[in-house]
Parts: sequence; C-alpha cells; structure tokens
Amino acid sequence: MYIWIALDVSRSLRFVRDVCLEKNRELLLNEIAFSLPQHISLKISFSVDNRIADEVISVLSDFFKAQTSFELDTPSPEVFGSILWLKFQNNSRLKSLHEELDILLLNRFGVPRHTLDKSFLFHSTLFMDDSKELQEMYEFLKEIELPTKVCVDGFFIGTSESGKPGEYSVLKQIPFKK
Repeated sequence: MYIWIALDVSRSLRFVRDVCLEKNRELLLNEIAFSLPQHISLKISFSVDNRIADEVISVLSDFFKAQTSFELDTPSPEVFGSILWLKFQNNSRLKSLHEELDILLLNRFGVPRHTLDKSFLFHSTLFMDDSKELQEMYEFLKEIELPTKVCVDGFFIGTSESGKPGEYSVLKQIPFKK
C-alpha cells in the first residue's frame, strides 16, 4: 500500500483553486491534481507492506495530533517541467516536519528516504499537463492576487493501492491543536 502525507491548505487556497478551475473551462488542462484537497505534500509517497499499513497510519496520526497550526508566506506560481504549482519558500517549520517524518518512518518502519526527499521542494500542485496551455495558465496565475498568508489547518493522510496520481484518496484529516 502507498501512503501519502500532506498539510491541509484547502481553506486558504480555495479562491486560487476556484479561479484555476474556472479558467480551465477554457484551457482544458488535465485536472488530476484536483482529485485531492489542496495540500502541500510533506514527503514523497511511499510503499509499505499491507500488514503494517494500519500501524504506520496510527503512528503518523499520533505524530500529527501533537502539532499546532502555523502560517506560511505567500507562495509563487511556478512551472516545473509539466507541473504548475504554487511554490512555498523553505521555512523552518516545513523543513522540521519533513525531517521528523523521514526519521520517524526510517527508524520505526524502515522506510528509506526517497532521492527527492533530500532536497524537498514544498509546493501545492495545481495542474500536471504537458500541453502549451500550461504556460497560459501560469501567465494567468501570475496576475492573480494570492493570499498574503496561507494558514495550515492540519494534515491529510491518504492511501493508494497503485501509487499512481489520481488514485489516492484521503483516509484521515487531522486538524491541528488550537
């Protein structure tokens, strides 16, 4: 089973998501990234044996229940290959959460760090599409006034049998302690 871990920014980025979907009625980009709530992944999704998946999810849930909310500075739109995302600047809280998860998963369950985990880019994906219209959406987004702060409301834990984009579903939504 594949497990995905992310920060919940769906409330703060609802406006951005809505205007992107509206503009996409014209551009017709692939909307696979919208199959999940708007989020910032905290680690590259990883595979665990189905026999320990429930235990991994329980340990992750306990880890997240102890966290408190925080805010992030305004992201900036960026095209990264065939992906349009909102890129967040490195921030000590993001980096700390990412590192703590890597260590927890390695020490407790033997989940190795993925190559991309070593220089992780914190982002919230909007579109994954290799058409020329991706650039047009990027130009459109550069003109949108983005929120001055993005509030992180909690965490998502999701799963997928295949690990393929569009096939993940949210298993748990864990709000931050207030």
